[in-house]
Amino acid sequence: MDVNLKNKVAVVTGGTAGIGYAVAELFAREGAQVAICSSRQANVESALRKLAGKGLSLYGEALDVSSRKGTFDFADRVEKHFGGIDVWVSNAGIMIEKKIIDTPEDLWQKTMDVNLKSVYYGGLIAADKIRKRGGGVLINAASFASLMPSVGSGAYAASKAAIANMTRTLAGELAPFNIRVVGFIPGIIATPMTAGWIERKGKVLASQHALNRVGRADEIANALLFLASDHASFITGTCMEITGGKFCVQNPSDAWT
Repeated sequence: MDVNLKNKVAVVTGGTAGIGYAVAELFAREGAQVAICSSRQANVESALRKLAGKGLSLYGEALDVSSRKGTFDFADRVEKHFGGIDVWVSNAGIMIEKKIIDTPEDLWQKTMDVNLKSVYYGGLIAADKIRKRGGGVLINAASFASLMPSVGSGAYAASKAAIANMTRTLAGELAPFNIRVVGFIPGIIATPMTAGWIERKGKVLASQHALNRVGRADEIANALLFLASDHASFITGTCMEITGGKFCVQNPSDAWT
């Protein structure tokens, strides 16, 4: 199936590791011109080297996605480098492992700035730069925590719930400009962010999914490739669950015993 990403320009924030890296690599393999960013220049350079070793040439910069000026300047440079922007994937995020009642205000604010404000900026950029291309796609990273939060990561869950809500609103606001807005909700995916969790309680985490395993970053990337393509042309204003059946029933592990 031809997803028709050739000559499309895609930006993936947080594109140097985990889900973001897998998305950037797959989009590039499918013919898109791809730009990535990360908070650390060393991570950007490492990712670009790895991708170059696979025959893929991407554009990358270090970026604090909570900075309005930094984000808009980055978008300007991507537009100048590639000639425009068609797809913006707001994937960058952080997770503070603390109860809400133990979260210092500065860490609460940092979580909201990185996770939520960056999606707001993505919406503004879409209204400007993607609109100029005659339309495109804005994809936002939500989380299963937006549906079912956990004790110990409440700030993260609150930010992701807001992202899911904002995705619906932006879809309505940007639809007249032929811009679709969708979110994605992963289950537990094996990434650097979740490595500690999986090491400590991998069997328990796997048992919460109907497929009885955690997911892979490439499985999320495949779904996002579809969402970014014209094959998903009537999908907007919703978040796709890509969870391996995480809690589709109360007792998924019982089917395996």
